[in-house]
Amino acid sequence: MNNNKQIAKNTLFMYFRMFVTMTVSLYTSRVVLRTLGVEDYGLYNVIGGIIAMFGFINGAMTNTTSRFITVSLAKDNLAKQNQIFNLASLIHSVIALLIFIAGETIGLWYLYNKLVVPDGRMFAAQWLYQLTIVTAVLNILYVPYNAVIIAHEKMNAFAYISIIDVFLKLIIAILLAFSPFDKLIFYGSFLALVSCFDLSIYFLYCRRKFSETKLCFYWNYDKFKKMISFAGWGAIGNFSYVFYTQGINLMLNFFCGPAVNAARGISVQVDGVIRQFANNVQTAINPQIIKSYASSDLQRMYSLIYSSSRICFYLLYFISLPLMLETQFVLELWLGEGAVPAHTVNFVRIILAISLFDAFINPMFTANLASGKLKLYQLCVCSVSYIFMVITYIAIKYTKMPESVFICLFISTLIGVSIRIYVLYRQIGLSPRSYIKEVLTKVLIVVFVSVIVPIFIYNSLDYGWGRFLLTGLVSALSVFMGVYFLGINKIERNFINNKCQLLFKRLK
Repeated sequence: MNNNKQIAKNTLFMYFRMFVTMTVSLYTSRVVLRTLGVEDYGLYNVIGGIIAMFGFINGAMTNTTSRFITVSLAKDNLAKQNQIFNLASLIHSVIALLIFIAGETIGLWYLYNKLVVPDGRMFAAQWLYQLTIVTAVLNILYVPYNAVIIAHEKMNAFAYISIIDVFLKLIIAILLAFSPFDKLIFYGSFLALVSCFDLSIYFLYCRRKFSETKLCFYWNYDKFKKMISFAGWGAIGNFSYVFYTQGINLMLNFFCGPAVNAARGISVQVDGVIRQFANNVQTAINPQIIKSYASSDLQRMYSLIYSSSRICFYLLYFISLPLMLETQFVLELWLGEGAVPAHTVNFVRIILAISLFDAFINPMFTANLASGKLKLYQLCVCSVSYIFMVITYIAIKYTKMPESVFICLFISTLIGVSIRIYVLYRQIGLSPRSYIKEVLTKVLIVVFVSVIVPIFIYNSLDYGWGRFLLTGLVSALSVFMGVYFLGINKIERNFINNKCQLLFKRLK
């Protein structure tokens, strides 16, 4: 019960963070797009994608650090926590150096020889690229501190630091219009300064609150080998994902030009905001999934996987359904009429559909991470990504249709969910039949029941505020009613009823 209360409390902090960061980030993106223009905004996104491709190792170490620190917390071993933190800090420093070297060699070669850059913008692209490398290195260095905060479930601190970060970026976006020199270079320079500030805040907070973050040189070959081996399989999986998703960005740049990269950048921005509705819940639940496994409480872990999968899907679906119907209206409201790049509407709709199925993946990935049995899981996931990378290249090359890359990504996501269910059955005994009954069946019923009336209204009314408001209202009611009566179990329904009754009593 105490653990569930902690999850609920942390979820509230994460939603507070989300609503502030979402509002500020959306406005910031609007300002940046209008100030930079479509081509420079697309160039900013594709250059960031090049560096992101080198970050697959860091992504694996992020998960590894979080997992090992969380397990050590479950076992209440302060000395081991400090050892893991210092070893993780050392490894992340080495990773930062390797990514810097890779960025200054392979990445630089791609910038000069393959990247499609508008005429007269190569000098700005070179500066932006170097500043992006600096930003990436700084972001790598604060990962161990971030992992400690989440492992301790101090989501309030995580929320406040994120809010400071987005407000600083908003200030930069506003100042961008008054830049005395090239706006792209100005934007990249100040983003690097924000990352430096974030690192300082994480360092000072963790040193003050958590004794295990005291820095000292620590080396243990056996622990290093265990962490690197664990991270190695994670790196293979991360590489396949980053290579595929950022490869899409590069393919769009090569075959369609930077203007289409701007459309992708906007769609990814929308997707990132919507995903927060589910990620906030998942971030709050992840430590409990790992701790349940570490305590050998598998039934609680299964229950958390089922519940978080459903809840994350419903939260995404609650927002995505009206947005997928009224994409054009929302984008024009956000960016301004006539400012929406071509293909953006289709990109947003397909990416949101992908996000709905990604909601199933996150809890399964956390469970696999907790088990430490990454080999089979990552090999299966990687195989799907590499196969579809080839299929995607063929599709965009011969159709020249930008939407084809996202359609391929959607199909690969569906196949990936099926494979992950089977792998978790082999690794931790998660029953496919129970997962289908407790998650997939309930979700599909809710979707089928809730989508009929909103689509009818959308097709019956003319474009404008009236249709937008009515579609949004009916979509919200349809999803809520479908979830309440068909999408959750009796225990979850009673929990909602009790909380509502308690709220009404307090209001009276």
